[in-house]
Amino acid sequence: MKIEAAGITHKGTVRDNNEDCIAIGFWVSQETLETAKHFEHALDLPFACVVADGMGGHNDGEQASLLVAKNLARRLALTGPEKIDMSMRAVNAELFATVGEKPELAGMGSTAVGLTANAGRLGIFNVGDSRAYKLGDKGLMQLSVDDVLGAANWKAGTGAERSTKLLQCFGGRTTFSDIQPHVHVEPCVAGSTYLLCCDGLYETLSEEHMAGLIGADLQKSAEALLKAALEKNARDNVTVALVRIAA
Repeated sequence: MKIEAAGITHKGTVRDNNEDCIAIGFWVSQETLETAKHFEHALDLPFACVVADGMGGHNDGEQASLLVAKNLARRLALTGPEKIDMSMRAVNAELFATVGEKPELAGMGSTAVGLTANAGRLGIFNVGDSRAYKLGDKGLMQLSVDDVLGAANWKAGTGAERSTKLLQCFGGRTTFSDIQPHVHVEPCVAGSTYLLCCDGLYETLSEEHMAGLIGADLQKSAEALLKAALEKNARDNVTVALVRIAA
C-alpha cells in the first residue's frame, strides 16, 4: 500500500499573517498557498502529516506552530505510530525550552493534529482544537478530541460562537506543563480517507459541506475546501490536509 496526500494553508480573509503551519513528511509551509501540494509515499517507510495552529501574538504564534509542526512531523517520519505519545511530549518540552532561551516568547503555544502511518498501522493524534476526521458512507466522523471548554455543546459550521478556552496545548504557559495527547490507532485500509484541519476550516464550513467537497482527486479537494472557506469569509487562517490509503 501507499499514502496519497495533499495539503494547503492560507492566511484567510481577515488576518494579515498565517499562524498555522502544515508539515507533510519533511515539507513544511506557512506561506499562503493557492495550489495544494501533492504527495505520494510508500508505506514501507513511516509517513507523517501535521497541522498546527499557533497562538501568542503576531510572531509568537508563527514560531510556535512552525516548531511544533516541523519537529513533530520529522520525529514521526522516522518512527511512525509506535512513538506518537513520546514524540508529542518531547516536542512540547522543546517548545518550553525555546521559551526558556527567549523569555520574550513566554506564553506562546500551538495546537496540533496529525496522522502517521507505517507497516500497516495508522495513528491519529491531537492536542488542542485542531481536528481529524475520517470520511465514511455517512459523511465525516471526528477522530480527534477537542480540548476546549464546553466542546460537546457546539456544532461545526452553524455560525454559533465557540469557546476558545483551550484545556491543553503545546506550550501556552509561563512554566512547563506536560500534555496528555489524544491518540487513535487503527489498521491501514485501502480507500480510507482522512481530513486534518485547523479551526479556521470547521468553524466556517459544516461537516456535511466539507464531506461533499472531498472527491477522488485529493489536490483538487483540498483546494475546493479552502476556496469554500474563503468564499464564506473565514475569520481565521485556514489549513487543510487530506490523506488517503491507496492499494
